[in-house]
Amino acid sequence: MKRILILLMLSLAAVGIRMKAENSGQIAYYPVVIGEGVPEASKKLLVSKMEQAMLQYGLGSMDHADRFVMLAKCNVLQKDVAPTTPPRISQKVEVTFIIGDVIENKTFASESMNLSGIGINETKAWQTAINGIKSSNPIFSTIFEHAYDKISMYYLENCTNIIDNARTLALTGNYDGAIATLMATPEICYECYEKAMKAAVEIYQDKIDKEGTELLSKAKHAWAVSQDEKGADQAIAYLNEISVSSSSFADAEKLAALITEKVSSDKEREWQLKLQQYKDELEFRKKEQADSHRQSMASIAAARSVAEKWAENQPETKVYYNW
Repeated sequence: MKRILILLMLSLAAVGIRMKAENSGQIAYYPVVIGEGVPEASKKLLVSKMEQAMLQYGLGSMDHADRFVMLAKCNVLQKDVAPTTPPRISQKVEVTFIIGDVIENKTFASESMNLSGIGINETKAWQTAINGIKSSNPIFSTIFEHAYDKISMYYLENCTNIIDNARTLALTGNYDGAIATLMATPEICYECYEKAMKAAVEIYQDKIDKEGTELLSKAKHAWAVSQDEKGADQAIAYLNEISVSSSSFADAEKLAALITEKVSSDKEREWQLKLQQYKDELEFRKKEQADSHRQSMASIAAARSVAEKWAENQPETKVYYNW
């Protein structure tokens, strides 16, 4: 039961963290715009249009370029400046949408559209042109379908390597990176998804077991060095961080009981209050463990926190395209 619940937690957490769209289990892309002379405001508008298209077709947009990218290449085909007051700029632009793999530097699908824009400056001209992009445009359906077929084939052919690479990350201590790698597997690639989820469960368990062992060791050391109120406070603080699902949890309970027996009597009242707080927290966590729904929600929140911290610590990715 514990493994099933962890699997549910990891599946749902990945959706909440890595996708802006609410469609779980689908392929997610990182939207990016390139092109000389494109104003930043216009790039943001185009990214928003791309995300709308992804959402309409049940896809997600990612916050960093870890693998699959939806790229918009912008080129000005013609530009005219009308001699009016103020001058008005009109231009024809070509936007080529490309879906590709930034790691293997390959293109899965591409389509282009021509747009016209006019305004009192270049930013306005670009914005009116980009506003002509509709998420219902059939070119999006075309590129998403072509990319889907090729990405599905990619996971079919490379599933073993993906899982092996994740396990290698875990062996080096990068559990969060390993879990994130596995959680990137789309649910629609069912066979690989099932294998990746199984591996993610195992790695997550290894993570909390290792963390539990380290925290328990710190708690024992704190208590051994100072078997008084100060040592008890430090030890209990470490014990409180050990996951209920960790293999060290039972020993953590034993240590807490031992500390309780040895706390000095002159501080007993104050200590009993702190101990009661620990017991209340422990009982709450145990109830969550016993109730499958509550445990799932709590586990999802815990996993989401782990993955969010991992994502926050990643450097901004510089992606170079040769498409």
